[in-house]
Amino acid sequence: MKLLIKKLLLFSLIFLVGCSSTTFVYNRIDFLLPWYLESYVDLNREQKQDLKELLIPFFKWHREEELPSYVAIIEDLELTLDSSLAFESIAEITNDVEESWFRLEDRMLLWAIPMTRDLSEKQIDGFIQTMETKTEQRENEYLSRNLLTYQNDNYKRLRKNLRRFMGGLNKDQLDLITTASKKMIRVDGQWIDNRKALIEKLKVILERGDGWELALENITHRDDLVAQNYRKTYAHNISVNQNLLIEILNSRTDKQDLKLRTQLSRYKTDINNLIKQ
Repeated sequence: MKLLIKKLLLFSLIFLVGCSSTTFVYNRIDFLLPWYLESYVDLNREQKQDLKELLIPFFKWHREEELPSYVAIIEDLELTLDSSLAFESIAEITNDVEESWFRLEDRMLLWAIPMTRDLSEKQIDGFIQTMETKTEQRENEYLSRNLLTYQNDNYKRLRKNLRRFMGGLNKDQLDLITTASKKMIRVDGQWIDNRKALIEKLKVILERGDGWELALENITHRDDLVAQNYRKTYAHNISVNQNLLIEILNSRTDKQDLKLRTQLSRYKTDINNLIKQ
């Protein structure tokens, strides 16, 4: 699953890695989020202004309530690095990251509901059509891969994320990544099916009949859309990656340790500066 490693390694997801400065990216989300929404919905000028105003309380909540928890997660990880890592410690951190993601997902839906009230039928139809098109594109991209390509994609994604925080990896560490990549079970077909089921549910909700706002608010809690086999496979892949992370971190060199701690310290400083703003 595309976001699996980003969630597991926590920094990539939560701290918006991909730019040299966390602060730089975070302070531009008020631009990036509307841009992302507008890739699905063609908003008029008044709606764009409403969207900007809706972002103000959203970011106030995120700075005051969520950013401190990110600092706590980093500090927990820093403590675990002082001794040999165990599965339980990584599992606990992973759970904290997942919970942070779920809170953010839920809050973003609450943020989006007022905007959704004002969308026209044409905009709603365009939104659904765009979701269907993007899902079809993903389906063509994902399901055209054979098993070897799937494993190679996992390998490259794992290596990229680990190198971002630890620098160059030695042969033994790269071999560990290769082994983990081969242990992961494909979930892309199930993910596509789940995505299609979500779109069908959204079609009904966005008719905006009685109770539609509550239904939209609860759509992230979509256990009814997730097959039991999918949940088991996802849990398996999470476990594979947790064990890989433990093996990599426990085998890190002094140089890798220094880079990792430096990166963590940099993120913590950036986040604390954001909290003060």
